[in-house]
Amino acid sequence: MSQSFHIFIVGCRASLGSRCCSPSSLSSLGTCFSSSYQDLAKHIVDISMADVMAACSGDLYNFFSRQEAAGWNYQGEEQEVQLYYKVFSSTRHGFLGAGVVSQPLSHVWAAVSDPTLWPLYHKPIQTVRLHQRVTNNINLVYLVCNPALCALKQPRDFCCVCVEAKEVPALLVGHLSIMAAQSVYDTSMPRPSRDMVRGEILPSAWILQPLTMEGKEITRVIYLAQVELGAPGFPPQQLSSFIKQQPLVIARLASFLGS
Repeated sequence: MSQSFHIFIVGCRASLGSRCCSPSSLSSLGTCFSSSYQDLAKHIVDISMADVMAACSGDLYNFFSRQEAAGWNYQGEEQEVQLYYKVFSSTRHGFLGAGVVSQPLSHVWAAVSDPTLWPLYHKPIQTVRLHQRVTNNINLVYLVCNPALCALKQPRDFCCVCVEAKEVPALLVGHLSIMAAQSVYDTSMPRPSRDMVRGEILPSAWILQPLTMEGKEITRVIYLAQVELGAPGFPPQQLSSFIKQQPLVIARLASFLGS
């Protein structure tokens, strides 16, 4: 498989708190630590991409033709975004959106790959803090969600690892830019507090594909968010609204970039 693809990852369930070895020096500790995260990053990308490709039966265009697969249910179209939802349990949910942003790939990538910009267009995210730079392309990130915008009684916080990479899937034309996500446990990151419920980001991803339409560069955007929010879950009467609001981050991203 040829290499050419941007990937940005936020987190993983695996524990890296004990590091990966017993080093004899600080330099070996840093090398071993970053190596563990590099292995983890590849795993998260592989899993999140597998989930997305299963949801579209191997062809991203199927999201735009409203086809359902792998337990995902089509929820309709709003603001030119195709909306999908997958229920796992009362506290675990899958949200998926597909749309087109009328901006070049480089502009869209700049917005999704910078955690400090997320609260500007992803309104449920209240604050983001870059906790630690592990390598040039791997960061630890801590974020807090606003309960008022998530229909939850208590705030949720998440500890994440963020990774950038490039790749070109053999069966696709042109390269994809991907931000994949999953929660991580690292002893250096904030401990759970009584004031918040520690949520878990399951394999999730932004997938960006460059397109040219009538001579203009635009970007096809797929957004996948799979989360375990912990109890109590969404109020049943508000879940249907949130099912649609989460994937509409694509429309808010388009508005942010166009302003």
